[in-house]
Amino acid sequence: MPKILVVDDEKKQRDILKIILEKEGYEIISSPTAEEALKIYKENDFDAVITDFKLPKMDGIKFMEEILVISPDTSIIIITGHGTIDSAVSAIKRGAFDYITKPFEKEQLLSILKKAVERTSLLKERKYLTSKLSLKENFDGIIGEHPSFKSVIKTVLKIANFDSTVLISGESGTGKELIAKLIHKISSRKDKPFIPINCAAIPENLIESELFGYEKGAFTGATAKKSGLFQAGDGGTIFLDEISEMPLSTQAKLLRFLQNKEILPVGSTSSVKVDVRILSATNKNLEEEIKKGRFRADLYYRLNIFYIKLPSLRERSSDIPLLVNYFLDKYKYLAGGSIKYLNKEALKTLLDYPFYGNIRELESIIQKAIINSDSDEIKKEDLIPYISNNSLSEEKSLLTSSEKENLSLEEIEKNLILKAMEESRWKMSKACKILGITYRTLQYRLEKYGLKDDKNTPKR
Repeated sequence: MPKILVVDDEKKQRDILKIILEKEGYEIISSPTAEEALKIYKENDFDAVITDFKLPKMDGIKFMEEILVISPDTSIIIITGHGTIDSAVSAIKRGAFDYITKPFEKEQLLSILKKAVERTSLLKERKYLTSKLSLKENFDGIIGEHPSFKSVIKTVLKIANFDSTVLISGESGTGKELIAKLIHKISSRKDKPFIPINCAAIPENLIESELFGYEKGAFTGATAKKSGLFQAGDGGTIFLDEISEMPLSTQAKLLRFLQNKEILPVGSTSSVKVDVRILSATNKNLEEEIKKGRFRADLYYRLNIFYIKLPSLRERSSDIPLLVNYFLDKYKYLAGGSIKYLNKEALKTLLDYPFYGNIRELESIIQKAIINSDSDEIKKEDLIPYISNNSLSEEKSLLTSSEKENLSLEEIEKNLILKAMEESRWKMSKACKILGITYRTLQYRLEKYGLKDDKNTPKR
């Protein structure tokens, strides 16, 4: 039951408010003076405060300022006469939630109070969730209370101080690099370099020289000897993201390193000893890649001494409120330093959304919503522009409700992708726009589900 503090020097007004609000299910404590009300406030946990503008000795504005010093998140409603409306507007600029002019309608009071209580509740929840972020220095951005995510953190803590390889798998946007950084930060190598390398971002003809370095004259343009990223990370950790994209020829060189801790720069005949720990990540099934001849089995077993599978955000949707509050705090600078909050309808919209882009997509949506919102309250309307264009959302789903019944998440995803491909006549660039996913992600999912058409081959 929400608890409300009512402050008014007129007994009749206090009694009227008490009768109206108690009938609506609120618990009411009242006081005739601001001084007494302050003492009461310090001994109780209130969801909102309703105070008259004119009070003896300490007026409503001064009282409000004292309350906000004690608890800045308190939602305070000012009751004022027509002659003091300017002062009430000034009070809002100084921290009041809203004001009501006398005489007021019951419905108006209840509507404003409902919003005030909801705001206080959401801000308290945000503060509680934020307080649960332990070891902030190392765990910054690594947030979750779902059992599947707690299991990941438990594994990380267990294996961090081993020098063995770790293979991290999970969909795009689940935080694979964050987990790799955490392993490094809490390991004995924490004071040495952490070097992330995206294997898909380096051209095939350059990746070997980038990783292992090269000698002068090794190829056209090699005018001087250059050390590679492995030597730059000596003593630290190398994180090989999208390891499945590494060419087979380079895989052989990486396997050699894992076997004897030596690298062979391009154009050199002498090996170089390097001490780095290898962490790798993939959003593909490497065992399937091995069957297709695109990944070496012997390298897979070397990389997979320890294995971590990151759950998708859909699998741990109960962590969405925690992540939302983290991002609201992280990007408060976009709102001039003030921390915004999502109302219940907006939060429910996110909880119902499938997030095929996972945490990365959630982070992007929150950033845009902070900028789009005109007040401290982020509403559903502030989110819709950034999610309604995704056909995987509830509003734009390509599947009917009857088709969704009794289907697993993977079956739903497979059907959505197939329908998008058919709708785009198997043109992948158009299907990507329909689905709101990247070309690489679509390509991976087509392979994952074996989706193809006898009459049409996927085109760019």
